[in-house]
Amino acid sequence: MRRPADITRDYNRGLIAPVRWAHAGVRRVRPVFGPGWAWASAPKRRTWARPLFVGVLALPLLLLDPAIARWMGGVRLGGDVRRELEALGQYGQLTSSLVIALVVWVMDPPRRRRLLDWGAAAAITGLVVTGLKMLVGRPRPLMHEAWTFLGPAGGRPMGPGEGVVLPYEFWRDGVEKLWSMPSSHTAYAVVASAFLAIIYPRLTPIVATLAVLVGVSRVAFGAHYASDVVIGGCVGLAIAGTAVRRGWGVRALDWVWVRFVDRQATPAWDGGR
Repeated sequence: MRRPADITRDYNRGLIAPVRWAHAGVRRVRPVFGPGWAWASAPKRRTWARPLFVGVLALPLLLLDPAIARWMGGVRLGGDVRRELEALGQYGQLTSSLVIALVVWVMDPPRRRRLLDWGAAAAITGLVVTGLKMLVGRPRPLMHEAWTFLGPAGGRPMGPGEGVVLPYEFWRDGVEKLWSMPSSHTAYAVVASAFLAIIYPRLTPIVATLAVLVGVSRVAFGAHYASDVVIGGCVGLAIAGTAVRRGWGVRALDWVWVRFVDRQATPAWDGGR
């Protein structure tokens, strides 16, 4: 019997070289990562397991972080291009999220309750991302320490008169310089995009592009490394996909209403529609 790699090579012989290389690469790594992907793709866990599996696979990107940061830093962005990218970089943050929520509230009353799922996803993502920042303790690119991970108990001097700052000391000035991984901006952008894509599937290409632009802007402006962006996006997608599809926000409101307000009420979860 012929090896799968040989079959793949012969089958793709007439295709252009990059496509042949990609197919051959997938064929060679599938036996290694296939079982893990199959486990992550089980219906009961795929909404959160697939993104986290991709995040784990992206960890080797750490080796390329300095090179990517130097390359992105050499790209000159000025004038309107820089201003537009800076504005797009706020997609998923408070103001843009409130505007989007207001549009949904006005234009689609039947789905107003689903905004609670977005809120739940954003709140949980904020807690998880902040906790990971404190746990990892990675200095931002401006400190030129791409492979330094202080951990929760490791400290770093921030400058004259500032002393040593530990990643968990959120009340200290300058602690945000140790909060590079993961990217919270990217995580929130992915949460917003996941909510909109699930509720309005036809918007998927648009909102996915916006989330990617947020990640690119964080690297281009020296706020994060590429791996920070990828891991932040995977965390946001894992939480938002689960929270929105399973209606965590709506279910929480129903539970509070039945538990404390109207004990005879029937929960109105719509099954994810």
